[in-house]
Amino acid sequence: MGEGWLVETRRWALFSWGFLTLGIILGSWWSYEVLGWSGVWAWDPVENASFIPWLTGTAYIHSVLVQERRGMLRVWNLSLLISTFSLTILGTFLTRSGVLNSVHAFSDSNIGPFLLTFFAIIVVVSIALIGWRGEKLHSPGTIDSPLSREGAFLANNVIFSVFAFVVLLGTVFPLIIEALQNRQLVVGEPFFDKLAVPVGITLLFLMCIAPVLPWRKASGELLATRLFWPAWGGIGALALSVGVGATGLAPLLTFTLGGFAGGAALRQLVLATRRQGLRGFLGRANGGMVVHIGVILIAVALAASNSYTHSQELLLKQDVVATFDGHTFELLGFREESDDRRTVVAAVVRVDGGKSYTPAITKFKSMGTNIGTPSVKSSFIKDIYLTVEPPIKVSSKAVKIKVFIKPMVMWLWIGGGLMGIGTLLSAFPGRRRKPTDATSAPVPSEAVA
Repeated sequence: MGEGWLVETRRWALFSWGFLTLGIILGSWWSYEVLGWSGVWAWDPVENASFIPWLTGTAYIHSVLVQERRGMLRVWNLSLLISTFSLTILGTFLTRSGVLNSVHAFSDSNIGPFLLTFFAIIVVVSIALIGWRGEKLHSPGTIDSPLSREGAFLANNVIFSVFAFVVLLGTVFPLIIEALQNRQLVVGEPFFDKLAVPVGITLLFLMCIAPVLPWRKASGELLATRLFWPAWGGIGALALSVGVGATGLAPLLTFTLGGFAGGAALRQLVLATRRQGLRGFLGRANGGMVVHIGVILIAVALAASNSYTHSQELLLKQDVVATFDGHTFELLGFREESDDRRTVVAAVVRVDGGKSYTPAITKFKSMGTNIGTPSVKSSFIKDIYLTVEPPIKVSSKAVKIKVFIKPMVMWLWIGGGLMGIGTLLSAFPGRRRKPTDATSAPVPSEAVA
């Protein structure tokens, strides 16, 4: 586990993590734009199957920095890599085997037993090898102070790992109960949300202070100096949130810590570009700050859209204008398309006297089921999300639609884009740093034979 091993695993981990992040963001966009339930994440078992290895992979990307700088957490980092790969195989099993009832899952396949066997082999062999060679990988360094960068990374790893375990437990526990007791148990969205909100707020707090912490130990004076301007970012975000009428403890905490953490990330980027110009954006540390800004935007957008969404059912009639939340809606007519497989009926709705939108119902002839497709008017401030309620009777010249007003959803996709850009920037070599002490020396080759 010397320098060569670190470089290779870091590169592959970053590459894989970036594509997994992109997949999760695209899946959320598809859920929002296509499924018609107005949400981006439902803690569906297949969604969780992709999210769990993302959590452990994120933990590794942070903790490997401690190994590079201080020579610590060698066994832990190896365990995180193994866990991430194993959980990816388990997620593939859950998605492809047909054991889950999900709109995201593939149809039944006979590949399930092979994937489960492969997963079991990886776990058993990896645990055996770590138990056999673990002593030779022992890290000589220790954390000098909790108030240090390595202390913050350790806290980060504990939170990510515990969160991943709880999400895994909530995902597979119903399957275990069904297999053993032949009864169905549902672990739904409320269970995961109760955990996700405090975890997300805690991680935002760590993102406020971790970027400005030095290695080994931080003095109170140094920390106060480095956090001065980021703290004003948090105060400004709180003032702006209250000014526009935001309420609720969790959303206000999210907005405040988001402004604070964004200020900390921007501070690091400003310092880097002052020293190196545009090259200051390159490298894991600075590219990571761009990723942080993307994560902050996603957290703030989720808090706003989940906390302040409101909706209303409207009965629209042709040539009659309906209003909701200061917006106007007018039914212009219907569009109908049909082929051998399906019939699509869309309502043509003019919003605010401007562009027309077409929420639709699709009836598949072979299944006899109706599937709704939403239509969305997006802006940087809010989305107007339209769905149509079946059945649509074209001859009646009226239709019932449901309107959702959802704040800041577009910033979810902007944040996801910034995460992708930051990952690319992280892949380029930045300024080379030397280890902080001798404990960063490579492990003898016989230990990793």
